[in-house]
Amino acid sequence: MNRACALLGRCLCILVVVLAADAVAGPTAPAPDAGAAGVQRVHATGDAWLDGRLADIDLYAERYPDAFAAELERYAGVPRAYVSGLLAQPGWHGGDAWFACFLAHATEATCRSVVRARTRAGAEATWEAVAAEFDARPGSAAYGQLRLSLADSYRRWSRPLQPDPALTRALRKRAEAETKAGR
Repeated sequence: MNRACALLGRCLCILVVVLAADAVAGPTAPAPDAGAAGVQRVHATGDAWLDGRLADIDLYAERYPDAFAAELERYAGVPRAYVSGLLAQPGWHGGDAWFACFLAHATEATCRSVVRARTRAGAEATWEAVAAEFDARPGSAAYGQLRLSLADSYRRWSRPLQPDPALTRALRKRAEAETKAGR
């Protein structure tokens, strides 16, 4: 009996420590589509740096749905209700919605047309293949615009962003052009 009480006491002590650590750390968002194996989904845009940021946007959209929807409404021209409806669909996450709507913006298409193309292509289709339907491929001007739009979204969200060398050059080039234009 004493041995059982001692074991129970240790288990309770461990539980208290774990709960206290969780309270100090605060809530954490689960990895998108993390299954039993803990595998994080890949957006498959053909741009590994962009894929990583879209996975982060999945988490941001889950945690701050109003700010996320406001961003797409104001800067990609997509109504909040459409964004909310899209995120309620199976297989659609924040990074997907962001990519679809800003791809549309970069290629002068509508977000609905990009969403329809992705739906038509099926669950196994990559974003790289869908983007190619809109004449946007990794390294293209449209992808360059997507990367700049992503940097702008992160700035507005006050979210830290570590740009890769290509984005650093694009941001510098844009700043120089704005300086010359007198902005």
